[in-house]
Amino acid sequence: MSGKVLTVAVIGYGARGNIYTNYMKELGTLRPVCVCELIEKKRELAAKKFSLGKEALFEDENEFFAERRADVLLIATPDRAHYRHAIKGLDLGYDLLLEKPISPDEKECRAICALAQEKKRKVSVCHVLRYAPFYRKIREIIASGELGEPVTISQTENVGYWHQAHSFIRGNWRNSKESSCMILQKCCHDLDIIRWLMEVRCKKVSSFGSLLYFDRAHAPEGSADFCYRCKLEKECPYDAIAFYTGKPDSLTSTGRYFGEKATKEEVRACLSDESNPYARCVFRCDNDVVDHQVVNLLFEGGKTAQLTMTAFSKDFKRTIKVHLTGGEIVGDIAANSIEYTAWGKDTVKIDVTKLADDLSHHCGGDKLLVRDFYDYICGNPSGKGLTAVENSLESHLMAFAAERSRLNGGIPVDIGE
Repeated sequence: MSGKVLTVAVIGYGARGNIYTNYMKELGTLRPVCVCELIEKKRELAAKKFSLGKEALFEDENEFFAERRADVLLIATPDRAHYRHAIKGLDLGYDLLLEKPISPDEKECRAICALAQEKKRKVSVCHVLRYAPFYRKIREIIASGELGEPVTISQTENVGYWHQAHSFIRGNWRNSKESSCMILQKCCHDLDIIRWLMEVRCKKVSSFGSLLYFDRAHAPEGSADFCYRCKLEKECPYDAIAFYTGKPDSLTSTGRYFGEKATKEEVRACLSDESNPYARCVFRCDNDVVDHQVVNLLFEGGKTAQLTMTAFSKDFKRTIKVHLTGGEIVGDIAANSIEYTAWGKDTVKIDVTKLADDLSHHCGGDKLLVRDFYDYICGNPSGKGLTAVENSLESHLMAFAAERSRLNGGIPVDIGE
């Protein structure tokens, strides 16, 4: 097994870039040596964490891509920059760790795959749930054959009312023209897991969904454009003042207003700034992504699956049911619980906390992804490359088909090769 430390060039040092590089530092096999980031405070945080000099910090991406600066490139920039940065990175000869989605555009996804093949470069997409012990155990149970073969899978993405408000109404992923459609941005993880567990190709998709609630028509009478000016704050679950003073890290993580820590006074002052998108009433934003959507999937052999995405849940979690010819599997990732039953036998209960020491960040998937990325790039036998771009492409095609179906009244859409 290779013991070489790979150097890493990083573009995008937001929440995801921070998490991945933290694990790189912890594992010791990947060493960030330069960072490109528009926001000065984030560059300063990266410099401090990785002992980087000014010469290793870049604000301008053209300067950053003027030459190859490391062994691999981590791309954790906004969705619509992925294609541009991936193409530049591949042209420079980088192997890539690419945050999902690959791109919000189907042609760009295919182009990245084609160029990686042409350049003979490895690209791993951050579909971290394939590495999560929760889903790996479910796949292991299916693969054992004890319960027969899967017939249908149902997965629910409970986005959480507060997470929807933060990320998909006020936040960076609120508007599909600026980022991605919801079923791709939030749920390509779910579609990828369904495809991975089913192990046969998806042939056809239909979908329904809409932005039902978070619009001006549903704004309470007497509410204001900004929470700090609203008289209904005590009765509104979406009040920004109450939410962000209780969870200042959610606002700090955007990197636009504070350093690593923020006082309640700073949060309140920040939310009195009307240029701050997080200060807005959730019913008066420029959001257009759906707040609920269902997707029906037809696989080879007549197998089926269904995905529900909803903003209207208390908790932010995923639940799954796998129905097989000889039994069923039921899982709740937030509860770290899996139960499976073979027909005529007792139910077996699995405590996922016993499967791994670290279940932080996507039930441990983020850390295991970074570890496997290193092994995959080095060609080590343990490197599975589960989320190599050619493996992740199909879930994106499923998402694009689902969105086309939704926008056309739910008509079935064939999945292209």
